[in-house]
Amino acid sequence: MHKWMTTLCCMGILFVAQAQDDVNQCYRKDAGGLIREHNVDFRTLDLYVAFKPEDGLVEGRAFYTFAPIQPQVDSVFLDGPGIRVDNIELDANNTRFKIDSAGITVFFDPPLQRNAEHTLQIFYAANPKRGIYFNGWNVAQTDNPNDPTIKRKQIWTQGQGIDNRHWIPSYDGLNDKVITNLHITFDSSYQVISNGRLMTKEVSKNGTYTWHYSMSHPHAMYLIMLAIGKYGHLDYKSKNGITTTQYYYPGTEAYAENTYRYTAELMDWMASSTGVKYPWETYANVPVQEFLYGAMENTTATIFSDFFYQLPASNPDKQYIEINAHELTHQWFGDYITAWSGSSHWLQESFATYYAKHFAQHIYGDDYYNWKRREEMLTAIQADISNDINVANSSAGSPLVYQKGSFVIDMLRYVVGDESFNIAITDFLQSHPYTNVSSQDFEMQFMKSLGMNMHWFFDEWIYRDGFPVYAVKWNALQTRTDVTVQQAQAQTATSKLFTMPIHIQVHYLDGSYDEQRITIADSSTVISFANPDKKPVAFVLFNPNTMVLSTLDFPKPYGELKLQAFNAPNMLDRYDAVVAMRDSPIDVKRADLITLFNREQFHAIKSEIVAQLSGDADKSSIQLLKSAVYDKDPLVRRSVLVNMKELPGKMEKDIASLLHDDNYVNIEIALRRLYEFDPKHIETYLQETNGVYGATNNVRIAWLEIMCREHDNAVISQLIAMSSSQYEFRTRVAAMNTIAGLNYCNEQLVSHLFDALISPNHRLSNPARTILLNYKKNPDYAVMIKSYYEGHMWSDWENRRIGTVKD
Repeated sequence: MHKWMTTLCCMGILFVAQAQDDVNQCYRKDAGGLIREHNVDFRTLDLYVAFKPEDGLVEGRAFYTFAPIQPQVDSVFLDGPGIRVDNIELDANNTRFKIDSAGITVFFDPPLQRNAEHTLQIFYAANPKRGIYFNGWNVAQTDNPNDPTIKRKQIWTQGQGIDNRHWIPSYDGLNDKVITNLHITFDSSYQVISNGRLMTKEVSKNGTYTWHYSMSHPHAMYLIMLAIGKYGHLDYKSKNGITTTQYYYPGTEAYAENTYRYTAELMDWMASSTGVKYPWETYANVPVQEFLYGAMENTTATIFSDFFYQLPASNPDKQYIEINAHELTHQWFGDYITAWSGSSHWLQESFATYYAKHFAQHIYGDDYYNWKRREEMLTAIQADISNDINVANSSAGSPLVYQKGSFVIDMLRYVVGDESFNIAITDFLQSHPYTNVSSQDFEMQFMKSLGMNMHWFFDEWIYRDGFPVYAVKWNALQTRTDVTVQQAQAQTATSKLFTMPIHIQVHYLDGSYDEQRITIADSSTVISFANPDKKPVAFVLFNPNTMVLSTLDFPKPYGELKLQAFNAPNMLDRYDAVVAMRDSPIDVKRADLITLFNREQFHAIKSEIVAQLSGDADKSSIQLLKSAVYDKDPLVRRSVLVNMKELPGKMEKDIASLLHDDNYVNIEIALRRLYEFDPKHIETYLQETNGVYGATNNVRIAWLEIMCREHDNAVISQLIAMSSSQYEFRTRVAAMNTIAGLNYCNEQLVSHLFDALISPNHRLSNPARTILLNYKKNPDYAVMIKSYYEGHMWSDWENRRIGTVKD
């Protein structure tokens, strides 16, 4: 699954046998790093389902084949909280069962014998609040179906980690995989998508079809999916023969072409990079509204938030390329091989993040890839500072299992070398087809494939927390240069001195350099570089290109920083030199920064230079800012906007030109900054941007906010409409927050806030809760909120979601 701002970390579940009513049952305990116990092997599942979406109703029949794996089994427990069971048949005969709040216990009399295959058929119904979601069925539809932000009627699922149990009675532990066939009956005017190959699509009764999707290999229960909606599709055929189906909303083909570019190339690249062909027969991407996370790697069919279904003007802010790569990687790491438990979950998310980053390198180049590594490192460091949890801990959060894990895999490749790394990866995948794996399996693969004992590396970076803190200084003597390295991090029970190979480079004024790769393991190490020709040292690089995750204390005078900024081979080292110039006087660095800006290509360095020159009244700096407004990179253009402390002299027209930028975020920021610094011309700026809506209506909402501020809430009704269930959640949240910022409230808004509050999408419900609780501090608004709540009937689950807002 992909995290973008928020994500889910799959947790393993431990079940322990207990005596209850003289029957062995299994009960859930929250112990994510342990592997769940079970007593039967479920082999196949034929699931027959139909829906009444307006009622949120699932009607189903689950037909399993299974075999006991213990000598005698007198019962089996199926997860199924809230599922209503009509009947259960064992080998076509009725059998006794018992329902409790966690699920269903099925009794076998006489007990079943080990390895004997049986069938189990469960007839059931459910109105689940988790696992499957009925979106838009009780909302009046608008007359603009070509707008992706308008609410649509959809059904979609989200099973990870243990939510499919709410609509499928099942054993949903990670350690049992089944071959699935889904038979879905639904309105024939809709498209139905599920795992595997579409085998048949048969006319049923009352204007419905029954779609039959079949898998040929086993997969974990949490990866079962379906999506139902109005869709068209594009087919991309890769060189390896796999046709991928990319779904889109009818009338939005331009969005699809932008969103799914590189899809065929990605499929071939992944097979080449892993050394293992795509392990399934089909693949699809399906956008849905109100999705709980960024995307989910269901086997053969990824569901993703249509927040990423965008036009080119949303690039690079909301593009799907790396998420597409992340989720496709999961078809190997997560679906083909699956972690035994939460303690090995990093093998799924870290590798998906790692390969997505490398596909971005393939598309955008080395500087982009290295900048992604830098962002990962900074995120990982913050996570390590905040807790003492390691990557292989089932409680590790997103920054550890995504960003840190991805960076650690890069370091592993750096340590063992590209060729050895690729051998181990290919062998690891090929050794565990369609089965479960652990961190230890991956560690041992280096010994099995290459004879390498990598326990020291896994112990430092996977099983322990922390990172090295290096303090470095150098001293040029007559015929040598000494570099002193200290490890300054605190040593704890879970973190110690690190042992890592580090590159050190001594660069000379004549353009040459010496380099050593030294294993730094002690608290203090001195490395000597011979310099028999007594060449003047220009600058020294420790850990060039930041190959080892660490922080670095390495003070340098301005002269050395300048030489490094102009001459270091790697973008990250030049960037670090420019950042280190922040405290240097503007008169000292101005000319150098301007020259560097015109030499560099990558946005991070150019944006840093813009930030340091913003506010400088010198004509040369202002001229540079003007040129930056027209830079080809939207992030460089944006840097001018976000770093403005005032409207630079005679730049009104230049800044106003960004109202017509080809990036929606830049248009929004430009409009807001012009309102801040040039309010006397705001009516002109509003006229220029009237009719521009942007991605998830970001420009339009900014436009409406300014209009409200300038014209006494004259268009507040349009903002209130955007906060309603007619729109997808990103638009709703932005509109709600804007209205709250205007300190406006009426009964219609309160109704929209309550509707958002009871949504299962926490990215919608949490902002609504915050706004309502703040509104309650206003006596007039509190009366509205209380009146609305008391004037409606609420179910128990709705009251639980409403929580303290009703108090």
